[in-house]
Formats: sequence, structure tokens, C-alpha cells
Amino acid sequence: MRRTSFALVVLALVPAAAAADSPAVDGVAAVDGYHPYAKRQGVPTIDLSARARAAAPERYLAEPTPQPDMKRLDRVMRGELPADPDGDQPRTGLPDGWVQRGSVVLPAGIDDGSLVVEPETIFAVEDIPGNAYPRKHTLFLNFNGGMLSSGGDNSAENVSQLAKNGTYPAWTQGEPKAVAIAQAVQADFAPFGVNVVYEARPDKVLPYTMEMMGGDWQDTNIDSPAGGVAPGADCGALGQRHVVYAFDSASTVQMANTASQEAGHAYGLDHSLDCNSVMSYCGGGDGSFRQGCAGLCEAACQGPNSAGCQLTHEMFCGADSFEQNDFDEMTWLFGTNEPDMEAPTAEIVSPVDGDTFDVGASVDFRAVVADNYGGFGWLVRVEKDGEVILDEPRYDREVDDEYRAALNFSGLESGAYTVTIEVHDHFGQVGSDTISFVVGTPGETGPAEDTSGGTTDPGDSGGDAESGGSSGDGGTVGSAGGTADGGGDPKGCECTAGTGPAAPGALGLAWLAILGARPRRRAR
Repeated sequence: MRRTSFALVVLALVPAAAAADSPAVDGVAAVDGYHPYAKRQGVPTIDLSARARAAAPERYLAEPTPQPDMKRLDRVMRGELPADPDGDQPRTGLPDGWVQRGSVVLPAGIDDGSLVVEPETIFAVEDIPGNAYPRKHTLFLNFNGGMLSSGGDNSAENVSQLAKNGTYPAWTQGEPKAVAIAQAVQADFAPFGVNVVYEARPDKVLPYTMEMMGGDWQDTNIDSPAGGVAPGADCGALGQRHVVYAFDSASTVQMANTASQEAGHAYGLDHSLDCNSVMSYCGGGDGSFRQGCAGLCEAACQGPNSAGCQLTHEMFCGADSFEQNDFDEMTWLFGTNEPDMEAPTAEIVSPVDGDTFDVGASVDFRAVVADNYGGFGWLVRVEKDGEVILDEPRYDREVDDEYRAALNFSGLESGAYTVTIEVHDHFGQVGSDTISFVVGTPGETGPAEDTSGGTTDPGDSGGDAESGGSSGDGGTVGSAGGTADGGGDPKGCECTAGTGPAAPGALGLAWLAILGARPRRRAR
């Protein structure tokens, strides 16, 4: 389906220079339209001084990606290892601004009918690198559980808006059943450009969805029983780093259906009345993402206004249809299942290789990044005199007003610097570029004066153009058997706007609750 161009829409995600006619807040343009997973966009300043790095080293160097151990699952099943080593943790309830209606958690504005997620807000951010459709994606099924912390969704850093702070329990029904479930979920997503993995966890650079497999609703912060829970109302799947949940079921088929449904909610799909769809409550057999338009199960499932992406569904089923075409919508988002054979590209345009700067100068880093599919992510690595001093995924995929990957460096001390950008896609391909520059006279010591005057990242609060995405990803929607992008993680990426407090610590960029909103139009 060919989309309509919406040239007049301005989103907070769009760089400020592209939104000069709109009122601004903290230098970021105000929004026309509403999307709970759109994010604040801006160029952060990172203090690279030795003093700043010594004060918070975890904010500069990413921890290695923990890998699953499927062999542990049989030992958990036999009781040789605890499924939940630290026991039950206190539940703190839903984030502020979100409500549960039946099995669904929604932004309060959508629930009361005052807000609508309009397709224009989705297409307004496509020019930001990584946001283009179709985009490849990865769904990681986590059967091993592990430590989670509460905050805006960031799958790479184990941060989830619905999580309690503590260990999420491991799968208790053994490895063979886990593998069977994973294979069934892979079959559900096989037509689309979504890799479903469970034996190896993606690297942190890659925007991916993590699904916690097992446990029950009381292992999260939702208010009432559910078969699963996931971020919702993420129309167009702007948040690419969601954490979703499929709770324990004795049935392999039901567990797989729930897992696929919760991932579908994270990608903007609502409940369907088609009993053969994984997006339905009524099916007892092996469901799938269905072709053809089927009625939305709103009032009959969880209450009025709970179909948070109705206007997006209308792009595929017609205005006022109140229907959803699972298959066409997933194909629009992720394309078909052809492999990605083309590596991403990266070119650093600032600073220039061989540049020299005075001690205390600020340096603007800019790079042109691209790929033939959306969904890619990047990291920036800085070495000083041969020592790596910054090596972090840019969860929020910050860009400047020319849509170039962008950071500002401050606190530069005398030395020889090398800066590398790596762009990763979902087929293991990496594009990179490296430049070097010199500050002062290498070998001199002493702290540099920070003359940037800008926002420091890491070390304060502050944002994916993640599609939305911190990505990069944030808010939450819950779902039973059904439902529940972009955040606030320990490293400060992917805080969600309007979904409760940002996560502590961190690189400091935040999700932005969209400032403007249109009256909700309901189709019947």
C-alpha cells in the first residue's frame, strides 16, 4: 500500500531546523498530532574529560551483552536451579498517565477519547536514519529471565516500563518445550522481515524487541491478570527497543500465540475478531497474522477507545472501517522475508581526519549513515592515546538538522584521538568509518576547561529519534492473552514521555510526550 505524503505535519522528532515555524520547548519544536512513543530530538554533549569519566565510568563503556544458556532450563525444571533467585519483589503499579481497561494498558488520553495517534505523526520521522519503512527487525525470546529494572523500555539494557526491580523468573518447563515454542513463533513471523532468535541475544547496537518468556502477571507491575503484556498504542512501531511478556501457559500452541500477539501489540496491532489470528482472544488453535480485514475487538474485549492504532489500521482497511489487516500492516512495517545482502554505510564528515584543536575546544561529531532497510543502529567509539574512553550504542540515534548522526564532545584534554562510528543491521553486517584528530600537544596533562555550554551526555538527564526508537524505545500497554516504543535505562537511553518517571542514571536523553494533540476521531 502506497502511503500518502503529509508534508505539513511537524513532530518533535523532526530536527528543530525543519520546524522553525512551530513553538519550541528547550529548543525542540512543538508537535502537531500525538504519538506516545515519539521522542525529543537534540544533539547531546558528552564530556570526555578524565574527571567526568572517572566519576561515572559505566556511562562511557557498555557492558558486554549477556548470552542465554538454554541448557540451564532443564536444571530449573528439575529444581536444581531457582527460577527466581531473589524471590518476589514489591509491585509499584502502572506508570503515571497509563490506565488498564480489562486486559489492556493505554495512555489515559487515548482511553478517555481525547487523543488519537494519527498516521501523519508516524511518517513525519521517516527521514531520520533507521526509521524508514520497511525496516528489518529482531525479536529475542528470553527464556532465561534475569535482572530487570523499571523505566522506559530499552531491551539492550534490561529496562522495562512494566518491570519490577529485580530478577524476572526463568522458564520452568524445560528446554525442549522452549525450543518448540520458539519455532512456532518463528513460523508466525516467517513471512516478514523479522528475525526471531532465542539461542543468541543480539548485540546492544541493534534495535530489537525482547520478550520475557514465562513468569506470570504478578511478576510485572500491571494491575490485574493477563496472559501477556506489551507496550501498546505504538502505531507504526516507532519504539524499536520494547520489552514484552508472554506469561506461563501449559500449552505450547497457546504460549506461542501469546508470544506472537504481545510482539504484535508492540508493533501497533490491536485485538482482532478473527479467531484464526494470533491477535485474537477467541482462537484455540495455532494462529497467524491474517490476511484480509477483520473487525477490531475493542468494546467486546476490553472497553471503548482501547484500539489505540485505529487510524493506522484504516490505511489498510479504509476510513471508518474499524478493521485491521494483520498481514498487510506487518508487511508495511517490516517488508517481506528476503535477506538483507547490503551492508550499511557510514561516513564521518566532521571533524576532518587530521584536524587539530586547542585544549578545551568543543568538537562537533557528524556522520552520514544509511542502509537499504530501516531498523539499523549505530555506536560511537572514541580512543585517546590508544585507550578506549567511549564505546556506547547511541540508543537514541541522535541526529542534527541535516539528519546526520550527531554528538558534541567537550572536556577534550591534550592527546591523540581516534573516533569510529559503526552501523549495524539485522543480518550481522557492519559499516564503519574512522578519523583521527589531535588536541593540544600530546603528552601534556591537566584537565581541560569545558567551554561547550551545552547539555552533557553522559552525566545529566537527557534522548531514538528511535523510531520513535530508543530507541531506543517507552510507555506501556498491557494485555491479557493479549495486550498491554523507544528509554530510561541504566545508561539513560529510551525514557518514555508521559509514562512515569524516567529511569535513574544514564546517558540522559528522554522520550517526549507529544505536546500537541488533536481531538480523537472515532470510527464506527
